[in-house]
Parts: sequence; C-alpha cells; structure tokens
Amino acid sequence: MTNNQLATQIKRDITTDPSLLTGADIKKYFDPQNLLTEKQVGQALALCKGRNLNPFANEVYIVAYQNNSGTEFSLIVSKEAFMKRAERCEGYDGFEAGITVMRNGEMIEIEGSLKLPEDILIGGWAVVYRKDRSHRYKVTVDFNEYVKTDRNGNPRSTWKSMPATMIRKTALVQTLREAFPDELGNMYTDIDGGDTFDTIKDVTPQESREDVVARKMAQIEQFNKEQEANHADLEPAQTEEPIQGELLDGELEY
Repeated sequence: MTNNQLATQIKRDITTDPSLLTGADIKKYFDPQNLLTEKQVGQALALCKGRNLNPFANEVYIVAYQNNSGTEFSLIVSKEAFMKRAERCEGYDGFEAGITVMRNGEMIEIEGSLKLPEDILIGGWAVVYRKDRSHRYKVTVDFNEYVKTDRNGNPRSTWKSMPATMIRKTALVQTLREAFPDELGNMYTDIDGGDTFDTIKDVTPQESREDVVARKMAQIEQFNKEQEANHADLEPAQTEEPIQGELLDGELEY
C-alpha cells in the first residue's frame, strides 16, 4: 500500500470511527474560523470518543458561532443518536410520552401529540421505566419554558409548525436523562438547547445557533454523499488530497 493510499484510508476511517479523531481533526473540519479554545476542542473529543458519537454521521454537532451576545460553543447530540443510546442503556424498559393541554378549564395529559383544535397546549410529559428500579421516572415540562422563539418572541421553525411534537420530544429527552444520568447526563440535544459549555464574550452579530445547526446538517449530508462517490471511484494510484479535506476546508464555514 502506497503512502497516498494509506493516507486516504486514514481519512476514510475518521468518518466512521470516532476513536480515531484528534484535536487537529476537530479544528480542521469543524472550526474553520478558529473559534474553539483548546479546552473546548478537548470537550468535543471527550464527548465523541467517550460516547462513541460520530460527527460525520450527524450523531453530534460541534458548533461554534457568533451572535449578539458573543461567541457560543455547543456540543449538540442528535435526537436519533440520543434515543439509540438510551435504548442500549442497561435496565431500559420502555417509555410513555405525550402532551398536556388545557381543555374546558381542566388540565389533561394526552398520550402522543394529537389534540383537539380547541385545546390549549401548555406542556409535555414522559415516563421512563427501568427494569432495575421499583419506581418509574416521570417529568413534565412547560411549553413556554422550552419553546424556541425569534427576536420578536414568535415560535420558530418546527416549534411553530409542530409544537405538540416538539414539546413531547423535549419531555422524553429530559426524562431519559434523569433515568440514566451516568449514560445520558452530559448529552444535550438540539431539542433542549444544546448550550452546555462555555460562552466566549464577543460583540459580533451573526447567525443564530439554530441557523448554524441547520446549515451544518445540510453541509455534512452533502459531504457524506461526496465521500461515498469518491470512495466508489477511488483508484490505487490516486495522488490528490482526499476529497474530505478539500470539501470541508472550502465549504464547512461558520
């Protein structure tokens, strides 16, 4: 195997095996504007390696962005990766989840996210069961406390189009985290904010966190498609740099 083939193999492996990630990889592929501190890079590595989360497979998003209050750093675990991890937890025995509405002056819990047109959505709830516990874990959440809003105070994105679904998911994530604190305690999703680490003060207004996450999701998806095509056409004598580095250096910009 030539040196170039070996380099290509290494590049291919970091997209499937988080244990091969290094601090240099985090900086190169996810911090093109050099916003992350050494400590934050270490936190990103610890989460990816410790929880076996693959940032190239949309399992975790390493996000550094600037807004009106400063430069923010978040490690955001995807809802799908969070649920897969929860289902693998020892003792996990299922869940129930739904929404809480006000109907004719009475507060009612509904399983699922289907409500009547006249119902007023006020929150969500979830129950998680563990085989090794004698009691269940139940959490209720307030809609107004978790809804994501724009600068005018209006619900944004999916919180506007699917409010019942979002608050139900929020309650479920919170309950799973309480039921399995060792396994899920430091994993935060885009549903419940994801703002779990440092804030570096700055004054440059830029994109919001939700805008950055949405854009990065699209960029990584496009990268994965390009990577698959590149691997399919890969020739033993290839001398160019792997397309992964070319794509991410040029296009994954905050």
